[in-house]
Amino acid sequence: MRNKILLLAGLLLLLLLTACTSVKRFKSADYRGTDNALVDVELFSSRLAAESVPQQEMNLWNLSANAQTRLVQILDERYPDNAQFMNAMSRNYQLSGDSPAEVFTRKELLMVFSINKQRDYPRINDSAGRFSPADRIEYLKLTLEIPEENNLRFTRWNRYATEYGEVEIADVSFSRSLELDASGDPGGVDLSGKASLNRSEKQVIETRYLKLNGSLSETQVVLEEEGTRGTDLTGNISADISLEFGGFPERVVVPFFSDSGGMVIQFNDVLVPALELAPDTLFAKLTLEYIYRHVQSGWLTYAEWDDKVEYYEGTVHKRVPLFTKQDYLPGFYCIGVEQEERIALKVKHENGKEYLMQFLNYPSASRFLEWLSNPVREPLRPVFIGASQLIFKGQPVTPAKIVEEQLKVMPVH
Repeated sequence: MRNKILLLAGLLLLLLLTACTSVKRFKSADYRGTDNALVDVELFSSRLAAESVPQQEMNLWNLSANAQTRLVQILDERYPDNAQFMNAMSRNYQLSGDSPAEVFTRKELLMVFSINKQRDYPRINDSAGRFSPADRIEYLKLTLEIPEENNLRFTRWNRYATEYGEVEIADVSFSRSLELDASGDPGGVDLSGKASLNRSEKQVIETRYLKLNGSLSETQVVLEEEGTRGTDLTGNISADISLEFGGFPERVVVPFFSDSGGMVIQFNDVLVPALELAPDTLFAKLTLEYIYRHVQSGWLTYAEWDDKVEYYEGTVHKRVPLFTKQDYLPGFYCIGVEQEERIALKVKHENGKEYLMQFLNYPSASRFLEWLSNPVREPLRPVFIGASQLIFKGQPVTPAKIVEEQLKVMPVH
């Protein structure tokens, strides 16, 4: 009877030790359906610092044919002496403005997605509530989608490799013992003794989880995270993302100023974002899908293996801003007045087409305006740039007209 009681106690002890192992994920788990109010997401985006474009210097041979002809005429009028003329011909002239490359359609964004979960501490002891201190977000998937009307696409980012994390769950040890008992009387000598052989083996149980994964297409950015024991997904996810607008050609004025006060104009075609309308803000669609791990009981301990958990899934949809008009439109400047409407200086080419006189930056436009209103210029003589004529309100521009109308430098957009 006593042996049976000891055997039963040993079995109960073995069952108890097995039930209390920390290798378990949880005590029990149930799926409780959908709750879209447990987790929220915000998007914070800021423009990355653009690489500085060095000031470029150009000489006579870098200019177009029309610009070369005009520069030679200016230098010939200013330097009648042959030696001075040849010296001026060999000078470099600074390009006022940045290089008119495709920087006007390409944008760089540092995107920061902020994930947070509901913390309803007043209901901490409510068995029907959705909150306990041991709750965590177990899985989430973020999708950022660009509407087709924005004429914008994703081109590259800094998230190409999947990141995994590892966590050590437990140590499992095995041991074996072997005992040998030897005795005998060889040759009339009494021999006896014992020997033992012990072997121990220890294995570490680890698991790997998805720390961060993602994919990029022209219209979508997808980010994915997976939590594990003691790892909540509340926090920030950041990514450096490059985007590009569909391009539309615009003509800009690039003035070249010489040390002696001469000026030559060159017209360059550059690409700007092609949008039929220029809204104040461009928006994208942000979707968050998540799995929420709620601890219904057992959360008084730090370990998770004794928790009774309930799983909820949820989805959050948001319309988030990507760019304001100041961010995505180029910072061009023009010369004109602001009355009931904005009226700007234009240039009329030989073929009869008219273009807005727009400059890459403020210094270029300001210096050109100074050149136009120079008092040594004949006040009533119309201003030509090569074979092209400046016009304002449909009429030829003269230095006197510039002073009379009080023209000033203004942003184009």
